[in-house]
Amino acid sequence: MPFSSTNAVDQRRAAPGGDAVGRDKVTNHNHFSERRNQIDGWLERLSEEIRDSHEVRNFVESLQYYFQPQPYDDVVGLEAKLEHSGRSTQKVSALRKKEAFAKLLAEWGAYPSAQEVIAYFLSKIETTFETEIAPLLASEPATVIDTMVRDKLIAPVLHEMGCGPFMLNYANVSGMVYWLAEQCYVRWHS
Repeated sequence: MPFSSTNAVDQRRAAPGGDAVGRDKVTNHNHFSERRNQIDGWLERLSEEIRDSHEVRNFVESLQYYFQPQPYDDVVGLEAKLEHSGRSTQKVSALRKKEAFAKLLAEWGAYPSAQEVIAYFLSKIETTFETEIAPLLASEPATVIDTMVRDKLIAPVLHEMGCGPFMLNYANVSGMVYWLAEQCYVRWHS
């Protein structure tokens, strides 16, 4: 074959056993799996705990933290907080949702992974409340605070919650907020 100054390759009659490449073939291999979040990991572990009947009697440390009330002032307990902030009409609904969450906590509290999921979301609710809602309690009307509770506390938890044997709904997460109020981590007054 005569010498050619071009770098051309004729593949018209090629019958490769693999890829037909004119010159250099570059192949990238991605050895990283899709990154999972904490919730997905805990829900996967929870499925294993249920399958293996791995139950515990104690709460994990991250959840025990929320069983120790942290009074902000002399207004202690859910009913007192609702009364003090002019929300007495919400008492019946708030108490029902708080109790429903307490039952959910009792039901799933036997599984460490479910406890971690609950503690994670309680922590998220408390932190977001302290940074985004508490500073506005003195200056915003109740309707604005209620909207913020829905948009900043409840909706993000529902959005982040994965699918698995343990699921949360709007009433459960509302119950978490009221339960945290009972424990003095959330309030509606400044």
